[in-house]
Amino acid sequence: MTITETLLFLHNYRYFPYEKDLARREIEALLSPSEVHRNGQGFKVIGSIDEVALKRLVYFQKYTLDSGFFDTLQHRLETSCLKTGRQKRQSTRYSVHGLHEYKGKFNPQIVRGILNVLGIPPKSTIIDPFCGSGTTLVECSHSEVNALGCDINPLAVFISNAKLQSLSVEAQRLRDILDRLMNNLNLIDKNCLLQIRQSPREDYLRSWFTKEIFVEIECLRIAIENLTGNHKNIFLALASDLLRDYSLQEPLDLRVRRRKTPLPTQSPGEAFQQKAAIFINNLEAAQDVVGVKQEPNYAYLCDSREIIKNSEQWSHRPAYDAAVTSPPYATALPYIDTQRLSLVWLDLATPKDLRFLDANLTGSREFTKKKKNFWAESLKSNRNQLVSEVHSYCCELEEALSDTDGFRRQAVPYLMYRYFSDMQAVFRNILEITKIEAPFALVVGHNHTILSGQRFNIDTPALLKKIAISCGWGHQESIPLQTYHRYSIHSANAVRTETLLILKKP
Repeated sequence: MTITETLLFLHNYRYFPYEKDLARREIEALLSPSEVHRNGQGFKVIGSIDEVALKRLVYFQKYTLDSGFFDTLQHRLETSCLKTGRQKRQSTRYSVHGLHEYKGKFNPQIVRGILNVLGIPPKSTIIDPFCGSGTTLVECSHSEVNALGCDINPLAVFISNAKLQSLSVEAQRLRDILDRLMNNLNLIDKNCLLQIRQSPREDYLRSWFTKEIFVEIECLRIAIENLTGNHKNIFLALASDLLRDYSLQEPLDLRVRRRKTPLPTQSPGEAFQQKAAIFINNLEAAQDVVGVKQEPNYAYLCDSREIIKNSEQWSHRPAYDAAVTSPPYATALPYIDTQRLSLVWLDLATPKDLRFLDANLTGSREFTKKKKNFWAESLKSNRNQLVSEVHSYCCELEEALSDTDGFRRQAVPYLMYRYFSDMQAVFRNILEITKIEAPFALVVGHNHTILSGQRFNIDTPALLKKIAISCGWGHQESIPLQTYHRYSIHSANAVRTETLLILKKP
């Protein structure tokens, strides 16, 4: 159905300036209007307007047709969240987004907004080379867009695929499985766990949980593996999300520090049942909006620096219509420190694997002395032939070092050179597996460091743009984004500005 005029109404929450900008951009990209007029509640749009396109708008809650007012898909999804959907703030935990916490994850709305601004239609196929906990893949599923994700972190891939699998299972089916699981949980013989032979996994977990909690979470794991069949990863992910809260590691600290705050009074089993019930209810409400997905998207355990050699084995092979991602920023969040208990508990990594896994992440701040020397020599010779402006910036950081800088700051110039070298490899790989004129959108965080008492603002988006252009990408636009002010114990180091970097393959 095509109409000639409509009124678009903004959501009933406060917008950041960039969201207002993206709202205007998605009007232009989706509706191709002849006229757009701002009014008190939103916009009046005139032109030959497709009703199907109106439903896809992200930054608007409703639109008008001759027959009345109609909700957008995004508004229906946001209000389907039973906890946050009716609050006067943006809901980000609707559908399966609340399955598992993941530091630094994408805002769901901006993913859909990017898809609209880029003009990505349903049935397209996109790639996310740093898929994290799967926000892009989930939002593409909501939008009927095929999407493949890649991440080197096995927990990220595990969470992503648990979310995507949930979208393909009727919520009532999961509710029935949960009821059976909880009814049989007490049948697990807890005494037998005390006799289990020692292993590196168990020794590690016992050192980070009280005896009673360790027994309870192990009983829960055994019950899930024995009673939930092909759906076990969904329930394991829900349980995994509780581990930090019940551990002897300080839950709010991104690093590994012993707990000072009291443990929860609610048992892990009760907390799991409550969390799972809320998740299933949110899933059911979302499925009332988007249905049950028959062919879910998928995440692969893969190094994004080597996508070319891995993608030929994937369900959707290259070339892809677009790429959308939020890469780690230089000296990234300590993902492995925050996730180590889940990685070991889920048997995704051994305790010995954790250090290697951490050091191998793009943007990692971890270095062995041998690796530091290697990257110092690489910077000196510009081994990876980074574009001159980026190489010079890393050299400037190195020249600023002094004896007053601690060991972490001493490593910054070489970490930066390694990070930009890694991202250069990613740009080259994505260029090879995308179609001609395919867009590549990256939400990139800015950063800073202090060397010899001098603050250096690291304009990561601008530096990545130079690298991308040197790899053969064309630069279309850089759109500044404002992020939420953080009030956690790490707020001083939080990334408060980001940029939407939009590239295009020639």
